[in-house]
Amino acid sequence: MFKIKNLRIIIFALILLIPLIIISKEIPGETIVAEFEGGKVTMGDVDNRISKIPPMYQSKYTSNEGRKNLLDMMCTEEIFFLEAVALNVEQDEGFYSRIENQIKSVYFGEYKKELLKEGISYTTEEKKSYYQENPDMFKGKTYEESEVDIERRLRPEKEKQLIEDKKNELFKSFNVEIVYSVLDSFDLANIDSNRVNAKKKYIISSKPEIEKTVGEFIDSYEFIPQNNKAALKTNEDLKKYIENKSELDIFYFAASEKGYEDNEYVKEIVGQIKRNMMLRTVYNKLVVETIGYSDENVEAYYHENIDQFSSKAYRKIQTFGFDSQKTAKKKCKLVKKYMKKNDEEAISKLIEEHSVYTAKNGELDHIYQNGIVPGIGKDEVYSNMIWEAEFGKLSKVFKNSKDVFVFFRLLEDHEAEATPFDEIKDRIKAKMQKNLSKEKFEAVSAELETKYNLEKFPERMIVKLTAEEYFNKAEEAQKKKRFNDAIYYYDEIIKYHQNNSDDYKAFFMKGFLYAEELNDKEKALGMFSELLDKYPEGDLHESARFMISELEGKSNIIENFESSDQ
Repeated sequence: MFKIKNLRIIIFALILLIPLIIISKEIPGETIVAEFEGGKVTMGDVDNRISKIPPMYQSKYTSNEGRKNLLDMMCTEEIFFLEAVALNVEQDEGFYSRIENQIKSVYFGEYKKELLKEGISYTTEEKKSYYQENPDMFKGKTYEESEVDIERRLRPEKEKQLIEDKKNELFKSFNVEIVYSVLDSFDLANIDSNRVNAKKKYIISSKPEIEKTVGEFIDSYEFIPQNNKAALKTNEDLKKYIENKSELDIFYFAASEKGYEDNEYVKEIVGQIKRNMMLRTVYNKLVVETIGYSDENVEAYYHENIDQFSSKAYRKIQTFGFDSQKTAKKKCKLVKKYMKKNDEEAISKLIEEHSVYTAKNGELDHIYQNGIVPGIGKDEVYSNMIWEAEFGKLSKVFKNSKDVFVFFRLLEDHEAEATPFDEIKDRIKAKMQKNLSKEKFEAVSAELETKYNLEKFPERMIVKLTAEEYFNKAEEAQKKKRFNDAIYYYDEIIKYHQNNSDDYKAFFMKGFLYAEELNDKEKALGMFSELLDKYPEGDLHESARFMISELEGKSNIIENFESSDQ
């Protein structure tokens, strides 16, 4: 008798035949994987992009399919960027206003980094005071034993104070003053009404570049991020915003004076910020702004897609279930009599005493037209009958998907109802924008691919390993219980090593994983059956036949697999 122990021995023997050393195969970084008018994408560019993805997500883009998807995204970015340059979007009104704070934050961050490099000092008095004020933190430890921990805990406050001291120093150095009286008189409810004070300065300084007027604030207001705008409810909120903005401005100005524009990190990040804004701007020009969002268009979209903005139709029934067809037919006649007499009490008693379905008096509610019956599950026949049923009539007796003989009557029919347009106008516009923008984006992308003669070579990125290397990777994945990853590697063997040996083993291993680890009986049966049909008789045919037999329930020896040594 074949034992699972023997089967596992065969499986592990297959794996042990594979060398444990993987010879890494790399595609040269200079390999061109895409070309377009004015540029190209190399394998090095792709690898560099992957390296900047958080480690936990990198594996998604290291497979052949993942690299291909990443290449598609990179090429789309490139051709949209070319179009952004052609349209000179950097000159658009508000372009730099929208990214001003982001750029200044980069300078500010680097300035703070350099400032903190100078080091933070702690006096013995400070540390001992902290130790004495927080005895619960250092239970059982002497001051000397706790000294390093004390410095670690004090550091955030010391850093904060260091930045604050530097800010005050810079404010004094540049004679910066916030004119709060101007901010007190500012009308946040009606921004344009403040133009009467356009020339008034709310920030004054010995450096003209730092000074700000009310008019400048009004002009930049529309470019303030929406979440910041929403927070500006009172004049006190405005003061706090200006204080924070002034701190950012002053550090940016100081960093600029120190020549931070030549800092390699600053150049890289600021360049990326500008590029991202160029991409966003050209996307809005070519996609978002070309879609009409007038009230008429939005309402037309609402009517054209009314199902998306309507509740789902559903029905409620009362079901009667019995173990035999004979009993069901007998009770069906009884229920018909009770219905003619409007004797609901007798119907309820019949359900309680004889029906399989007694819960909630046999009532099943919220039955949608989707082939599913609550409490039963997938049952196309039952579902269709419910939606064909008429009030006042009992259905015929039939067997449901649980092998219970049933009949039912329709209690309620709730038609789909559309939510009034005015109530969901904004939601409709958002959905319209999402759907139509996607369609428009795909169309524009295709046009730009043609315009810039984009040609991609994803086949040049395919890393084809030896069968042994794939088997090794699959084994490592299985050890980590990443069974879908293991199946991917077996698929690669089947794709690239069709020699009736390696692919044969990979086919079997896929079936084995579906059966033993993923509990997907249908896929496992399909794999083992295909193996028997596709490959010549081999060492694993007997095992495949055995697995099919077990999966189809034609043998009960599985109970003995783990326990028997015979």
